[in-house]
Amino acid sequence: MLKNGYKIIFIKEGKYNLKQFNVSFLHLVLTAGFLFFISFALVLIFSHQLSIWSGTSEIQKHQNNNQIIIDNYDDDKKRMDNLLEQLEYIKKQDDILRRLVKLPPIHEDIRKMGYGGSENINEINEFNYLLPNNDVDFDGMNEKLDRIHRLMKLELLSYDEISNRVKENKEMILAYPAIYPVLNGVENLSSDFGYRRDPFSNKHKFHDGHDFSSRIGSDVFSTANGRVRTSKYWGSFGNYIEIDHGNGYVSIYGHLSSRDVKIGDKVMRGQKIGKVGNTGRSTAPHLHYEIKYRNKAVDPSEFYFDISMN
Repeated sequence: MLKNGYKIIFIKEGKYNLKQFNVSFLHLVLTAGFLFFISFALVLIFSHQLSIWSGTSEIQKHQNNNQIIIDNYDDDKKRMDNLLEQLEYIKKQDDILRRLVKLPPIHEDIRKMGYGGSENINEINEFNYLLPNNDVDFDGMNEKLDRIHRLMKLELLSYDEISNRVKENKEMILAYPAIYPVLNGVENLSSDFGYRRDPFSNKHKFHDGHDFSSRIGSDVFSTANGRVRTSKYWGSFGNYIEIDHGNGYVSIYGHLSSRDVKIGDKVMRGQKIGKVGNTGRSTAPHLHYEIKYRNKAVDPSEFYFDISMN
């Protein structure tokens, strides 16, 4: 051994060739340090890559497992869309009912007011990478849930208000013309309220009501509770009925083929009072229908309330 140093000898196998190198202690320390540094760096690099690979593999595993979340999400989204459609229909019915019971409509700005949004949406978004695709919109899901909650709460409040108004004014509401006088009235409306060309004189004249084309013998209904004021054959109207509903409202039915009520009879909304005909001054089978308020003809269009739930 050299003083303060080392000798390294290499012997080739099968031969007597010898090679020797003199190495100082400092060289050994430096070489060992270099090898340690290289080894440590390689361990760091490969452990980092291993960690990335392991993490990616785990994420992929979660993404595959979370496919059931996506399936449930799609189903829930369809259900919420369907609920929103139904709530939109309920909203339209609510507007009709409020108009019928003389309540002001709910303004759209009020419908858009919230009761508090969803919290921690950003926290939810932080885990979107665990989902198998990017089509999932949890923000939109929370907004829809909030909207459904808001609309349901508002409709319940409106329902209570309508219910209280009906209890307070039931008789008056039932005496308010609110339905078509014939079945399928919206489809059978043949002549509107206002100026039109008179089929007999060919001149423009004001038409005081609505005409509903229908086959002779089709049922005619009272459009509100009331008492029959007139039931007779009367000039150009042929078979004619007038019903006094109180509060200034009167409904008129003309050109009937028959009358099923007489003067003084009390009738209910929806009750059959006669049949469509072609009597009087008429060019084809139809019902002439009028509404008068304080002896003045008003447009019947404002008195049809489709409140069916079909």
